[in-house]
Amino acid sequence: MMTQGYPRQGEIYLATLRSIADTKKRPVVVVSINVRNKLSRTVLVVPFTSDLNTGETPTRILILAGEGGLEVDSLAICDNISPVQKSYLERGSYGQMSTESLERIQRGIQIAIGIF
Repeated sequence: MMTQGYPRQGEIYLATLRSIADTKKRPVVVVSINVRNKLSRTVLVVPFTSDLNTGETPTRILILAGEGGLEVDSLAICDNISPVQKSYLERGSYGQMSTESLERIQRGIQIAIGIF
């Protein structure tokens, strides 16, 4: 349940990403802008993984436990942006990421799509 009426950029939720045939619920961070989040039925998200074996790369950004409510150190998979229906976001927001962490994820997205 969203306290402000809609998900905000930088908030972390639990979601199932059906677009990648991933049945596991995982934390995601909302990366779409707030005006879109308010007006659309979907939001754009970047998923997290707790599998740190690949290590941090330009498009896989390490976010430490506690940030935005994450329970464990996680990699933001910036080369896997997905639209998710707002109704698929579960449990309400875990928390809000810091501006610095959100900017690091946005840079990872830019690298993934070739904007340097």
